[in-house]
Amino acid sequence: MRRVREMKRDELLAKGYTEEQVTDLLNMYHTQNTEISNLNKKLESKNELEEKYTALQKQMDDINKAKLTEQEKLELEKKETEKNLKESRKIYNKAKVKEILAGYDIEDDIINSFVTEDETASVNGANLFKTRLDTIIADTTKKVQDSIASIDVRPKASNNPNQDVAMTFDKFAQLSAAEQEKFITEHPQEFQNL
Repeated sequence: MRRVREMKRDELLAKGYTEEQVTDLLNMYHTQNTEISNLNKKLESKNELEEKYTALQKQMDDINKAKLTEQEKLELEKKETEKNLKESRKIYNKAKVKEILAGYDIEDDIINSFVTEDETASVNGANLFKTRLDTIIADTTKKVQDSIASIDVRPKASNNPNQDVAMTFDKFAQLSAAEQEKFITEHPQEFQNL
């Protein structure tokens, strides 16, 4: 340790620190290492105490269970069985809800919101949600199809969005010769339809 300290001391002195600054830095480093070591020891002793407490708590629970009468033991087992039954019902109902909503890529949080202990309520909630999703999807699909069907795919007379009207023979006749020639070269298909 002494040799490492001297080497660090020499390196620090070589960097231009004064002897006093180097001593302060090394003392601070040593103090921090001591504090860290002390904290680690405290943490280890705390962990040992927690382990002892957990072991004693388990022993106390075992002793208390041994002292219970048969009736109390049965009641305790009944409560535990009821708790397990409730959890089993929720797991079963969650599987039913997932089956109903399969193919919709719905997050577990949303699925969990439909799951209750009551199978009928869980299934009804999921079916209502599925029906609503199907309705929204159908409405959206119809709107998109209608908007696509109503798009005018004929080329326009100009590229100016303010003048978004198809070319007619009368409009073509009013154009100058240079504009007519430009229209014919840029829109040959529309020119044939005139």
